[in-house]
Amino acid sequence: MSEHFTIELAHVDDVPALMDIVIPCFAHIPVEQLFGNVDTPEGRGAAGKRHLRAWGDHAAESTQHPAIKCVHTDPDTGQGTIVGFAEWFVYEIPGPIEKYDGGHYLIRGAWLSEENGERAKAQSWMKPVYDARKKWLGGRRHAVLMYMCVEKTWRRRGAATMSIQWGLDRCRELGIPAWLEASEDGEPGYRRCGFEEVEKVEMDFDGEKGVFPAMMWWPPGYAEADKRPVLT
Repeated sequence: MSEHFTIELAHVDDVPALMDIVIPCFAHIPVEQLFGNVDTPEGRGAAGKRHLRAWGDHAAESTQHPAIKCVHTDPDTGQGTIVGFAEWFVYEIPGPIEKYDGGHYLIRGAWLSEENGERAKAQSWMKPVYDARKKWLGGRRHAVLMYMCVEKTWRRRGAATMSIQWGLDRCRELGIPAWLEASEDGEPGYRRCGFEEVEKVEMDFDGEKGVFPAMMWWPPGYAEADKRPVLT
Protein backbone atom coordinates (compact mmCIF):
# COMPACT_ATOMS: atom_id res chain seq x y z
CA MET A 1 0.00 0.00 0.00
CA SER A 2 1.52 3.29 -1.09
CA GLU A 3 2.65 5.67 1.62
CA HIS A 4 1.73 8.50 -0.73
CA PHE A 5 -2.04 7.89 -0.44
CA THR A 6 -4.11 9.53 2.29
CA ILE A 7 -7.80 9.43 3.15
CA GLU A 8 -9.44 12.79 3.87
CA LEU A 9 -12.97 14.08 4.30
CA ALA A 10 -14.43 15.40 1.06
CA HIS A 11 -16.20 18.74 0.88
CA VAL A 12 -18.17 20.86 -1.55
CA ASP A 13 -15.15 22.14 -3.48
CA ASP A 14 -14.15 18.54 -4.21
CA VAL A 15 -17.46 17.57 -5.81
CA PRO A 16 -16.55 18.23 -9.49
CA ALA A 17 -13.41 16.08 -9.17
CA LEU A 18 -15.34 13.37 -7.33
CA MET A 19 -18.04 13.22 -10.00
CA ASP A 20 -15.31 12.95 -12.64
CA ILE A 21 -14.39 9.67 -10.94
CA VAL A 22 -17.71 8.17 -9.84
CA ILE A 23 -19.91 8.84 -12.87
CA PRO A 24 -17.73 7.01 -15.45
CA CYS A 25 -17.40 4.07 -13.04
CA PHE A 26 -21.13 3.42 -12.79
CA ALA A 27 -22.67 5.07 -15.87
CA HIS A 28 -23.01 1.69 -17.66
CA ILE A 29 -25.56 0.42 -15.11
CA PRO A 30 -29.12 0.93 -16.43
CA VAL A 31 -30.56 2.34 -13.22
CA GLU A 32 -27.73 4.89 -12.99
CA GLN A 33 -28.64 6.03 -16.50
CA LEU A 34 -32.29 6.30 -15.50
CA PHE A 35 -31.30 8.34 -12.45
CA GLY A 36 -29.50 10.76 -14.79
CA ASN A 37 -26.01 9.78 -13.63
CA VAL A 38 -24.70 9.93 -17.19
CA ASP A 39 -21.18 10.74 -18.31
CA THR A 40 -21.75 14.23 -19.70
CA PRO A 41 -20.90 17.61 -18.18
CA GLU A 42 -24.58 18.17 -17.44
CA GLY A 43 -24.96 14.69 -15.96
CA ARG A 44 -21.94 15.09 -13.72
CA GLY A 45 -23.12 18.50 -12.54
CA ALA A 46 -26.61 17.28 -11.67
CA ALA A 47 -25.21 14.21 -9.91
CA GLY A 48 -22.93 16.41 -7.83
CA LYS A 49 -25.90 18.43 -6.58
CA ARG A 50 -27.68 15.22 -5.58
CA HIS A 51 -24.68 13.96 -3.63
CA LEU A 52 -24.42 17.30 -1.82
CA ARG A 53 -28.12 17.04 -0.95
CA ALA A 54 -27.52 13.54 0.45
CA TRP A 55 -24.61 14.77 2.58
CA GLY A 56 -26.78 17.55 3.98
CA ASP A 57 -29.63 15.19 4.75
CA HIS A 58 -27.25 12.83 6.53
CA ALA A 59 -25.97 15.60 8.78
CA ALA A 60 -29.41 15.63 10.42
CA GLU A 61 -29.08 11.91 11.27
CA SER A 62 -25.43 11.40 12.12
CA THR A 63 -22.33 13.12 13.41
CA GLN A 64 -20.29 11.28 10.77
CA HIS A 65 -19.66 13.11 7.48
CA PRO A 66 -20.25 10.48 4.77
CA ALA A 67 -17.89 11.51 1.97
CA ILE A 68 -14.19 10.74 1.77
CA LYS A 69 -11.56 11.18 -0.89
CA CYS A 70 -8.36 9.27 -1.48
CA VAL A 71 -5.55 11.68 -2.33
CA HIS A 72 -2.21 10.82 -3.90
CA THR A 73 0.58 13.25 -3.10
CA ASP A 74 3.45 13.36 -5.56
CA PRO A 75 6.61 12.90 -3.47
CA ASP A 76 8.63 15.14 -5.79
CA THR A 77 6.26 18.06 -6.29
CA GLY A 78 3.93 17.79 -3.29
CA GLN A 79 0.99 18.05 -5.68
CA GLY A 80 -2.13 16.28 -4.45
CA THR A 81 -4.51 14.47 -6.81
CA ILE A 82 -7.90 13.05 -5.87
CA VAL A 83 -7.85 9.46 -7.13
CA GLY A 84 -10.72 7.82 -5.23
CA PHE A 85 -14.09 8.53 -3.69
CA ALA A 86 -16.33 6.72 -1.20
CA GLU A 87 -19.50 7.49 0.70
CA TRP A 88 -19.91 5.88 4.11
CA PHE A 89 -23.35 6.65 5.52
CA VAL A 90 -23.08 5.84 9.22
CA TYR A 91 -26.22 5.52 11.35
CA GLU A 92 -25.24 5.61 15.02
CA ILE A 93 -28.89 5.73 16.08
CA PRO A 94 -31.19 3.04 14.69
CA GLY A 95 -34.01 4.41 12.57
CA PRO A 96 -37.49 2.98 12.10
CA ILE A 97 -37.79 0.00 9.80
CA GLU A 98 -40.30 1.88 7.67
CA LYS A 99 -37.69 4.42 6.53
CA TYR A 100 -36.31 1.77 4.16
CA ASP A 101 -39.55 1.48 2.19
CA GLY A 102 -38.69 4.57 0.15
CA GLY A 103 -34.96 4.02 -0.09
CA HIS A 104 -32.02 6.34 0.55
CA TYR A 105 -32.18 9.67 -1.30
CA LEU A 106 -29.47 8.68 -3.78
CA ILE A 107 -31.37 5.56 -4.86
CA ARG A 108 -34.91 6.90 -4.56
CA GLY A 109 -35.11 8.89 -7.78
CA ALA A 110 -37.24 11.62 -6.19
CA TRP A 111 -35.90 14.10 -8.76
CA LEU A 112 -37.30 12.08 -11.68
CA SER A 113 -40.50 12.98 -13.48
CA GLU A 114 -43.73 11.47 -12.22
CA GLU A 115 -45.60 12.38 -15.39
CA ASN A 116 -43.60 10.20 -17.78
CA GLY A 117 -43.26 7.31 -15.34
CA GLU A 118 -39.51 7.61 -14.77
CA ARG A 119 -39.84 7.83 -10.99
CA ALA A 120 -42.13 4.81 -10.79
CA LYS A 121 -39.78 2.82 -13.03
CA ALA A 122 -36.76 3.70 -10.89
CA GLN A 123 -38.54 2.70 -7.71
CA SER A 124 -39.68 -0.56 -9.29
CA TRP A 125 -36.14 -1.36 -10.41
CA MET A 126 -34.70 -0.47 -6.99
CA LYS A 127 -37.31 -2.26 -4.86
CA PRO A 128 -35.13 -5.38 -4.38
CA VAL A 129 -32.45 -3.13 -2.89
CA TYR A 130 -34.96 -1.37 -0.63
CA ASP A 131 -36.31 -4.75 0.51
CA ALA A 132 -32.88 -6.25 1.21
CA ARG A 133 -31.75 -3.24 3.23
CA LYS A 134 -34.99 -3.19 5.20
CA LYS A 135 -34.67 -6.91 5.91
CA TRP A 136 -31.09 -6.70 7.20
CA LEU A 137 -30.70 -3.12 8.46
CA GLY A 138 -34.05 -1.71 9.58
CA GLY A 139 -33.92 -0.81 13.26
CA ARG A 140 -30.23 -1.73 13.53
CA ARG A 141 -27.27 0.61 14.03
CA HIS A 142 -25.11 0.23 10.92
CA ALA A 143 -23.18 1.85 8.10
CA VAL A 144 -23.77 1.66 4.36
CA LEU A 145 -21.00 1.97 1.80
CA MET A 146 -23.04 3.58 -0.95
CA TYR A 147 -20.48 4.42 -3.64
CA MET A 148 -16.81 3.46 -3.79
CA CYS A 149 -14.58 3.95 -6.81
CA VAL A 150 -11.04 4.71 -7.90
CA GLU A 151 -10.02 6.44 -11.11
CA LYS A 152 -9.01 3.67 -13.49
CA THR A 153 -5.37 4.70 -13.95
CA TRP A 154 -4.84 4.54 -10.17
CA ARG A 155 -6.38 1.14 -9.48
CA ARG A 156 -4.59 -1.83 -7.90
CA ARG A 157 -2.33 0.43 -5.86
CA GLY A 158 -4.14 0.31 -2.52
CA ALA A 159 -6.50 3.29 -2.81
CA ALA A 160 -9.66 1.19 -2.74
CA THR A 161 -8.52 -0.86 0.25
CA MET A 162 -7.69 2.30 2.18
CA SER A 163 -11.11 3.78 1.39
CA ILE A 164 -12.86 0.62 2.57
CA GLN A 165 -10.76 0.30 5.71
CA TRP A 166 -11.39 3.93 6.65
CA GLY A 167 -15.11 3.17 6.95
CA LEU A 168 -14.56 -0.15 8.68
CA ASP A 169 -12.42 1.61 11.28
CA ARG A 170 -15.42 3.86 12.06
CA CYS A 171 -17.65 0.78 12.27
CA ARG A 172 -15.19 -0.99 14.55
CA GLU A 173 -15.07 2.03 16.89
CA LEU A 174 -18.87 2.12 17.07
CA GLY A 175 -19.32 -1.67 17.16
CA ILE A 176 -21.70 -1.65 14.19
CA PRO A 177 -21.92 -3.77 11.02
CA ALA A 178 -21.37 -2.44 7.50
CA TRP A 179 -23.47 -3.11 4.40
CA LEU A 180 -22.99 -2.78 0.65
CA GLU A 181 -24.22 -4.11 -2.67
CA ALA A 182 -21.16 -5.17 -4.64
CA SER A 183 -20.34 -4.83 -8.29
CA GLU A 184 -18.63 -7.74 -10.03
CA ASP A 185 -15.34 -5.83 -10.07
CA GLY A 186 -15.60 -4.74 -6.45
CA GLU A 187 -16.67 -8.00 -4.81
CA PRO A 188 -13.19 -9.63 -4.48
CA GLY A 189 -11.78 -6.57 -2.75
CA TYR A 190 -14.66 -6.41 -0.31
CA ARG A 191 -14.17 -10.09 0.56
CA ARG A 192 -10.49 -9.45 1.25
CA CYS A 193 -11.53 -6.71 3.69
CA GLY A 194 -13.80 -9.10 5.58
CA PHE A 195 -17.20 -8.62 3.96
CA GLU A 196 -19.30 -11.73 3.42
CA GLU A 197 -22.24 -12.26 1.09
CA VAL A 198 -25.57 -12.54 2.92
CA GLU A 199 -27.84 -12.76 -0.13
CA LYS A 200 -28.06 -11.83 -3.79
CA VAL A 201 -30.06 -8.81 -4.89
CA GLU A 202 -31.61 -9.54 -8.28
CA MET A 203 -32.80 -6.58 -10.31
CA ASP A 204 -34.80 -6.54 -13.53
CA PHE A 205 -34.06 -3.57 -15.76
CA ASP A 206 -36.98 -4.10 -18.17
CA GLY A 207 -35.74 -7.56 -19.10
CA GLU A 208 -32.02 -6.93 -18.54
CA LYS A 209 -31.03 -8.77 -15.38
CA GLY A 210 -28.58 -7.50 -12.81
CA VAL A 211 -27.36 -9.47 -9.81
CA PHE A 212 -25.50 -7.71 -7.01
CA PRO A 213 -24.22 -9.59 -3.94
CA ALA A 214 -25.47 -7.96 -0.73
CA MET A 215 -22.54 -8.12 1.69
CA MET A 216 -22.02 -7.40 5.38
CA TRP A 217 -19.01 -6.88 7.59
CA TRP A 218 -19.46 -7.71 11.26
CA PRO A 219 -17.38 -5.96 13.92
CA PRO A 220 -15.26 -7.99 16.36
CA GLY A 221 -17.33 -9.32 19.22
CA TYR A 222 -20.65 -8.93 17.44
CA ALA A 223 -23.01 -11.56 18.81
CA GLU A 224 -23.39 -14.55 16.50
CA ALA A 225 -27.12 -14.63 17.24
CA ASP A 226 -27.42 -11.11 15.82
CA LYS A 227 -25.72 -11.93 12.51
CA ARG A 228 -29.04 -12.46 10.85
CA PRO A 229 -31.78 -10.38 9.20
CA VAL A 230 -33.78 -8.03 11.37
CA LEU A 231 -36.89 -9.20 9.53
CA THR A 232 -37.47 -12.88 8.87
